[in-house]
Amino acid sequence: MKLATTIAGLTLAIGAVYSTPATAEVIYSHASQPAARCQGALPAFETAIRKRPLAVQNEGTAASFVTCGFETEIYQSLTGGPIAVDIYFTNNTQQDQTVTCTAVTGWAGGENEFVAYEAVMAPGGDGSIFVIDEDFANDGMATGLVALSCRLPAGTGINDSYVYAVRNQ
Repeated sequence: MKLATTIAGLTLAIGAVYSTPATAEVIYSHASQPAARCQGALPAFETAIRKRPLAVQNEGTAASFVTCGFETEIYQSLTGGPIAVDIYFTNNTQQDQTVTCTAVTGWAGGENEFVAYEAVMAPGGDGSIFVIDEDFANDGMATGLVALSCRLPAGTGINDSYVYAVRNQ
């Protein structure tokens, strides 16, 4: 049910962001568990990060940084790049938690764009960050390269992520 709700909600959100052209648009989504896309930002963080089948979880006692890179080469042939990335988090603690992330576009040595996000979660709750192309002043997602660096408080984890693109028919 979560996936169907997510796709339906994102379809509406993306449709609201992009004007509807005369031709039909098809939204393409590539979903993945975080074990395929995310890792500790430094070896020191890896000792607290557990890569489970359904989550990359911070099981340590302090915040850890995780970097997630997204496969977007399939979208280059469709649209010239992704238009959105949606990533979900879980709070497994008894306190409110805030995950902060920075989305980065482009490549090392290139003209990069950085946008900060946060997801606030109630105890035992979840949250998400929805990154869209319009968040970047210079259309940074058109490079086809987008990654997130996230600070995961102890007891929080990354669940799943989705990359979206639109192709005119």
